[in-house]
Parts: sequence; structure tokens; C-alpha cells
Amino acid sequence: KKMQNGNAPNTSFRRNGLKVHHKRKTMGLHRSQNFLKNSNGEKKKDALTVIQLVAFVILDLITMGVAATIWFFAGIFLWFFSHIHDYLLVKLVGISYLYNVSWEDPRVDRTALNLSDEDHVITIASACDNVLDFIIDGARVTAVDLNNCQLALCELKRAAIIELNFEDFFAIFAEQNVPLLKEKFTSLTKHMNEDAIAFWEKSLQNGFKSFMYSGSSGWLAYGLFRMLFPVIGFGWVRRSLIDGVDNEHFHENFEKHTRTFEWVAWVADSVLVPICAPLAGVPAAQLDLGSDREGNVASIIHRVFGHTDLVNDNYFFTGYILGYYTKKCCPRYLKEEHYDALKEAINNNKLELFHGTLADRFRMDARQETPPVYTAAIMLDHLDWMDDAGVNEELSLLWPLLDDNKGRVLWRSFSSTPHRAALRWMKSTRVDNGTNDRTGMYWGVWYAKKSDCGNHPELNSDGLFWEEQTPQTFAQKLATGVQIVSFPVINMLKKTVADVSQRLPGATKENLSDNKHAQKIEAFYKSQAKAYDSFRENFLHARKHFASCLPLSNNKIVWIDVGAGTARNLEFFPIETLKRRFEKIYILDISPSLLEIAQERVESAGLSDIVELVLADFTDLSDVGIAALPEANSADIVTFSYSLSMIPDKDAALTQAMRLLKPDGAIGVADFFAEQEKFDDSKPISNVLSKVYDTGCRLWFKQDGVHLLHNNRFDILEENGIEAVCSERFRGSVPLLPFLRPWHGIWIGRKNGLMVDEQIQEKVFSDE
Repeated sequence: KKMQNGNAPNTSFRRNGLKVHHKRKTMGLHRSQNFLKNSNGEKKKDALTVIQLVAFVILDLITMGVAATIWFFAGIFLWFFSHIHDYLLVKLVGISYLYNVSWEDPRVDRTALNLSDEDHVITIASACDNVLDFIIDGARVTAVDLNNCQLALCELKRAAIIELNFEDFFAIFAEQNVPLLKEKFTSLTKHMNEDAIAFWEKSLQNGFKSFMYSGSSGWLAYGLFRMLFPVIGFGWVRRSLIDGVDNEHFHENFEKHTRTFEWVAWVADSVLVPICAPLAGVPAAQLDLGSDREGNVASIIHRVFGHTDLVNDNYFFTGYILGYYTKKCCPRYLKEEHYDALKEAINNNKLELFHGTLADRFRMDARQETPPVYTAAIMLDHLDWMDDAGVNEELSLLWPLLDDNKGRVLWRSFSSTPHRAALRWMKSTRVDNGTNDRTGMYWGVWYAKKSDCGNHPELNSDGLFWEEQTPQTFAQKLATGVQIVSFPVINMLKKTVADVSQRLPGATKENLSDNKHAQKIEAFYKSQAKAYDSFRENFLHARKHFASCLPLSNNKIVWIDVGAGTARNLEFFPIETLKRRFEKIYILDISPSLLEIAQERVESAGLSDIVELVLADFTDLSDVGIAALPEANSADIVTFSYSLSMIPDKDAALTQAMRLLKPDGAIGVADFFAEQEKFDDSKPISNVLSKVYDTGCRLWFKQDGVHLLHNNRFDILEENGIEAVCSERFRGSVPLLPFLRPWHGIWIGRKNGLMVDEQIQEKVFSDE
């Protein structure tokens, strides 16, 4: 009743030792009553009517509907754009250069590599800024680029260094004096090739105005720093740089605008980055490397505007914001004190430009009678663009050309760890985590010496097979598919073991006569053994990817392939590589019919001296089972390629693998998985739908005795000191069943864990 009358129970508390009584006011009811009364205590005449209330609710609903509609269509646009992202990026190549500025900090590279006149560097040309920086220290540089327009920019800078004095060179490339470039252009053409001359003649005729705002990155920079910044209240940034404020006052001003910057960063992360990335030359694969982090753009903003010296040192952003470089804040090759050394190096032909990919260049070098020897490979960030096979191919081609003692490799990444298997197997050091790189856009700069790596990358086979295979017809695929699907229904178990078992080491016919799993597997595969490889090429998608991820040490290798069936995995390596790199390969399976196909493959390739076929139950830990296998601690690599999911006792199989492994050996698995590696908490509905769909996939495969692997399957290995080095997932199709797209993946672990030393060298880099 007191509450209804607007009163409330009294409360008391002590203040300075005295008891104080306080009448507590009710909140909602009290405010509501006061709102409905005017100052005289009478009921308000203009209080909300029911009609007004309904009108406000309708207005709110309309506003919410409009906002939801905008976000809905924005989501559709972003989804669509994500599928044409890389297409747009590729289309830009050849039309113009992407990078008007080399967007990697050469100071980090110089400090890590300590370049000298004894070095021969292979790198990507980009805008030639870093290439010229390395030449100042006396290094010889071979600069490669797939985009001929980037090479045209390099040709122009090289010609200008040869022909012009410093004042003219600085005026053109730092102060953006395009009329002076037009005046001097004819004299520069005698040092340029025809493609570069044609590119610059067309550009100058079409109204070229500035290097700083040219190329797709320059267009993006102009839109961001000259158009968007003033609109959103960041015009003070450019005014501060023009006025020459000191660095301390600039950082103080930035702190005052931190909240606004963070809001802009959120919008950029959500919308602008996915749309603008192609203009900046950033592919979708590189963006994905940072998808597990929150606030990438906010981190970059704080690094650049809050911690670097934009006034005197960070020419990357200062140039874009101002539209020109100053003598105080510019790349090293634009500083007068280095110009004579730069001119001398260029005149001594210390710069070579090559049109093509790094892989193209390495292949050309390998064909020479006396191939060049490189002492440093500076890969910039382009390894972020590539999958495991691409990274492995590039390193495999580089390795024979890299000096055995002085050779070192440096790459940077949007990922905070080495993101590809071939990089993870190298004993590398993280020399920067983004705190020293003035671009602020990389979460790791990695350095590795060839002599310390302990791993020798090798090329996989160019094709899928050593010899061309006749593809299955639709009818043949259908027949094989029917055999697979109908097997659980027919379930014609035959307790027979083919005669081939008498010619194989390992188990005998008697050993397997009572093994129900062996009987089931043999019955399943006997009728489809000859069609096994051709049907499953479009089914077991992780196998070739798996071959690119395996660690190959510098010494000869012992490889045990469990459930290897027809020995198909051998063909992912050239025959010459198998003979040169492997001491022994064991092809182990429980199906004699599949091993019979394997025997034909091995004999036709002339590999019988290094490949041994073993008929055995890998999960048999008894004395008889162990006697059928290779010796303990003998294997460098033990692999399960789409076999672990079909082995009933998976813990026993993994235990056996650990027993066979050398102290520094690796265990690898390529297989079907029951779920993705991790779920995105921001997408709860998508996660639920994905789990329902994955359950359907799991039940479908279960009928054929294939039990999809869960993420905790490898806990037994990690508990025994085998740490994960590679773990990836992706969806793949199933022949004849387009609605079925299970998870495929790989997991590779090593006894000594990651071959990566994540030492971050915190250094204060000087400009010299």
C-alpha cells in the first residue's frame, strides 16, 4: 500500500558514526506519476495518447525495418563481392601497376639480413623502392614481377638514376614534378625497354599527374586520405604534417581522437576492407589470415598514428597523406647522401629486372649451364597469397639456388605464425611482430637460414599421376558408386585372403583368417580395386595437399604409409625424388586386393628396391602384430591418408605409429573430419545449421564403415609430446552426390613440436 501511495519503506545507514534515516524513492512508478503531472500537481493534458504511442511504435518498427534491410542487402553485396574479389585483383594486373609504393619496410629487412656487397638478393620488384634500398648497401638484386606495369615503374626509376642529377630526380619522384618528367622523358627512354616506354608514353599522354596517387593503391590512398579523412573529422592529420608539428604533439592530438578512430576502424574492418582490398593488392587469402583476430584496422591505426614518427620517419603514410615526400621524410633512395652510391650501383648493373613469377625465374636459372647462387631471398608478403602447394613449389625451386652457408630467406605475413606447412618446418625467427615495421600492417616478419632449417622442400609431381590415366566414364563412376553404397546392404563378407598374401611380408593368410575387420575391408575393396584410384581422385581431396605439407629432412627418409592401399600416394612425388630422398618406403594395408594393385605400380616404376609392401593389421599390438611391422623408432614419417577414419581402434593405430616413430619424427593424417576446426561465435545460427548438416554427413559415411574424425582425435598424440604443426579443414564434394560436402583436412604433428623459434627481437631501428 505504501508503494501504491508513492511512499517507500524507510532505510537507514551510518555516516560518521551517526545513524541517518533516508526515505528511499521508488523508481519506475515514482517517475511515471511525476511525468503525468505538471508543476501544479495536475495531470498533464499533453501526455501521450494511445494513438500517439502506437504511432511512435510504428515509427520505431519502420526504422528497424529500414536498418535491417540496409544491412541485409549490404550482407548480400559483401558476399557477392567476396566471390569476385580475386577476379578483380587479377584484372587490374596488366592494366596498371597496383603498388605505387613498396608497402614493406626495408629497414626491418636490412636489419635482419645485414646485407653487403657480397649478397645476391632475389626479391619481388613491386614499386622498386625496397630494391633500390638494398642496392645502396652494395647488394646485387634480381627483381621479379608478374605485372609488367610494375616493371615499367622500375625501368623509369632506373633510367632516371642513370640520367638525372639528384635535384631533378628528387623533384620528379619525391615532389611529384610531372612537368619536369615530361621534359626529361625523351632522354630517359634510351635506358628503357620498349614495353616501359610504351606504358609511360600512354600514361603521360592520358594526363598522369602524380606518382603518389597513381596505380590502384594510389587511387585508394587519395580516396582515403584526401577525400574521406576531411569528411570524418581527420583533416587535422594533414594540417599537422604540413605545419611541421613535433611528433610528441602529434601523438597527443591522436589520443584526443582515439574514440573516433576506433569507430572508423570498426566500419573499415566490417565493410571497407573487404571492398577496397583488391585496389590495395590484397587477395582474399591474405585477409583470411587475420580473420581470427578482432580489430585488425584498429591495431594498425594505433601502431601507425600512435607509435611511429609520421613527421620525420614514416614516409609510407606521410607520403600518402601529403601527396608528396619531404627531404626529411622519404625513402632512403631519395636521400641525397645515398644518391652517388645508388648511381654507381645502377651503372655497374647491380639491378636486373625479370618479367614473370619467382617460380618462372627459378626454373630459368636452373636450366642455365652455371646457375646463379642467391644469398638472400626476400619474399615480401606474397607467400600469404599462396596455398601449401604453391609455397612448397616456390621454396623447392629456390632451395638448390640458395647458398648452402650464406643462404637465408625472409618473408612477412598478415598471420602471427608461419601460415603454411613448408614455412612451419623451417627453423625460423620472428624478427618483428608489427611493432617496428612502419607500415604497421604485418603481424610477423620471419627469417630463416638454410643451414639451420633441417628441412629440404621438394617438388610434388606436376600431374596427378606418373602416366596419363584414362578417366572414368559416368557409367563407370555410377557402377563404382553403387558398389560402395550397396555394400552395407549386401554385406557379402568373404573369409578369403588373396594369393598375393603369400608374396608379401607381414601377416599371413592364417593371421588374418579370424580378423573380422580384415575380412570386411577385403570384401569391400576386392570388386573395386582396379577402379579405386580413378574414382577416388575426385573424392579424397586432401591427398595432394597432404603431400605438399609433409616434412622432408635433409637426410634420407623412412616413410611408413598406413592404409596406403594401391600406393597411390607415391605418385604425388616424381620417381626421381623418391629414389633420391627416401631410404625406405613401407606401403602397409590390410587388403590384399589393393596391395596387388600397389605391387604393379611399384614394379612398373622400378621402385622395388626402396618400396616394401606389408600386409598387416596396424592396430595389432600383440607380438605377432608387431613382428609383421617395421622396427620400432625406425620411421621419419608415419602417415594415414584417408585410412584412420576406417580403422576401428584409432587409439591403437596412433599408439602403434608413435612406437615406430624416430625421436624427431612426424605423424600425418589426411582424412574426413566430423566438424570444422573451430566455430565462429559471432554466427550462432550458421553454427547450428552447420552442425546439423555435418551430423547428416557423419551418418551417411558411417554406413560404409567410415567414422569421421573429431577434433579431439589427436589428444592421445599431444599427451605424448607430439605437437600439432599443421591443422587445416575445408569442404569437398563427393562424386554423384552434389548435396554431400563433408569436411576434409590434414593434421601433422612432430615429436619435438614446431620447428619454429618465435623470438621477437625488440630493436629500435635507425634510418641508417
